[in-house]
Amino acid sequence: MILLKRQHVARNPVARAIAREQLRVSMLDMRINLMMMEDGEDCKDAILTISDGIFVVAACYEMLGHQDSVEFRKLRSAMNILTHCSETGFKWKREWAITVDNAIDICSANWSKIPSLTFQRAVKTILG
Repeated sequence: MILLKRQHVARNPVARAIAREQLRVSMLDMRINLMMMEDGEDCKDAILTISDGIFVVAACYEMLGHQDSVEFRKLRSAMNILTHCSETGFKWKREWAITVDNAIDICSANWSKIPSLTFQRAVKTILG
């Protein structure tokens, strides 16, 4: 879900607005998809799609010193679920939906408020 762009594109306000709208639509689709999944359903594609964004935003919160915030605790809970899910064969549990949905909401509401250098550093740290 995270797309790396050249710097001059990322600094263009029109390009940023387009990227923001594309992200909003993708996040909404993913949230609906997660809410409709049944217990035991394979969720590998969904988990791999959303995990990068959640882990990057959580890394930004750590870099900014927001580990004590409610948002960070919700992101951490979602990260624990995503990690557990990947370690146990990507089988979905409906009880995870609200926690993961909350994390997606935090990401979509706050990613544009994160300083760009912090975001870039987090992307490099998490995604290499």
